[in-house]
Amino acid sequence: MTFIELATTIVILGSLLFMTLRGTVAIESMRAIAVGYQLTNYQQAVLGYQVEYRQLPGDDPNASTRWKRNPAMTLLDRGSSVSLAGNGQIDGQLYDPRNPASETLVAWQDLRLGGKLDGDILSTGIASLPENPFGGFYAFDEGNLGQSAGSLCATRIPGRAAESIDRRIDDGKISTGKLVATSKFDIAKNQHFDAPDSEPYDFEKEYIICVPILP
Repeated sequence: MTFIELATTIVILGSLLFMTLRGTVAIESMRAIAVGYQLTNYQQAVLGYQVEYRQLPGDDPNASTRWKRNPAMTLLDRGSSVSLAGNGQIDGQLYDPRNPASETLVAWQDLRLGGKLDGDILSTGIASLPENPFGGFYAFDEGNLGQSAGSLCATRIPGRAAESIDRRIDDGKISTGKLVATSKFDIAKNQHFDAPDSEPYDFEKEYIICVPILP
């Protein structure tokens, strides 16, 4: 291979790599837009449910008789399950396979039964969580990352996308505003944090991002 042929090959490979990288960034950007849109859509669904039924989904004390579904039960630290329906908040943690009847999971069924979201109305437990474009899921939490009134979160969001979503629907800062985030989330270990990260978004990390349950 001559020098000219080698140089031509390098240029072609470089161009292909550049186009591939641009395509990857474009795909990630489109997915980020979808996640931001979906978070807003879910907030509006919760608001619509609250306006129509005067209760939050999952926390609705009349939903079990209205739709003949099983009552939502919250697993307490001491191991007992109790009904906290009607207390004005969606109780439970983001991802808790031990408690498939938690309000945070039943809320998705209520939204579907109430006609606020599409999807299988018979889907319960962890299977009821909607997937997001990055391979994670959307979920409710009784109050993650300092959001005491409840959180709506998306998991497995790449750092660049998380910052993009934050800039698009909030202030672009990881620890302030209505969208906050942490990279410490581990589905097998750590799911609940009192506060978001203090360091800026790192494009090499994945995040859980959370907004308030209501817009």
